[in-house]
Amino acid sequence: MNNYEVSLYENFINAISKNINEHFEEQKEYIFCKEGCSLCCQKGEYPCSKIELEYLTIGFSYLPQEIQNIVLNNIEKIKHEKSEFEGENFSYQCPFLIDNKCSVYEHRMVVCRTFGLIYYNDSENVGSSNPMKIPFCNEKGLNYSKVIDEQTKTISSEKVKALNYKNEPMGYNLNFKQLKEKIGKEMLGIDFGEEKTLIDWF
Repeated sequence: MNNYEVSLYENFINAISKNINEHFEEQKEYIFCKEGCSLCCQKGEYPCSKIELEYLTIGFSYLPQEIQNIVLNNIEKIKHEKSEFEGENFSYQCPFLIDNKCSVYEHRMVVCRTFGLIYYNDSENVGSSNPMKIPFCNEKGLNYSKVIDEQTKTISSEKVKALNYKNEPMGYNLNFKQLKEKIGKEMLGIDFGEEKTLIDWF
């Protein structure tokens, strides 16, 4: 990435972060994210566009050599595990996660920035009977866990009322495709390039 592309992409990050941060503030009663909590980084596929990878690489370049070596070793280990994996949807711990902290936090991908909120998987699902996707960390007693109906695995309005929460749990349209098209491409003219899972870029 040249300086202009970095600046443009950072404008995109700043634009979406404003909304994302507002959403987290609106839902703070239900959110248990804190430093050192890394469940969302321990098992996933991590969709990553080309421009996100380039921005991650910048963050990687700022790391001390010993941390870079750990990340590179993590990548090689995951690649080896994937080569022996049979089936689809290979999940793995993010190679940039070190001691339960993201080593490239300021340069992390969009999927990392939006995780933790209830979201609509895509715009087509907004009108369906159960369009909301609740973050899986609720199963570990974290985000939204206190208001989940164990039978239906959906938000229980009864629990929300019983626990006297001020705000209703909300779902947000945080689909990366929408963010890319509406803000990145249409407003800023960014070309995000090809998208792969993170490990497939290496």
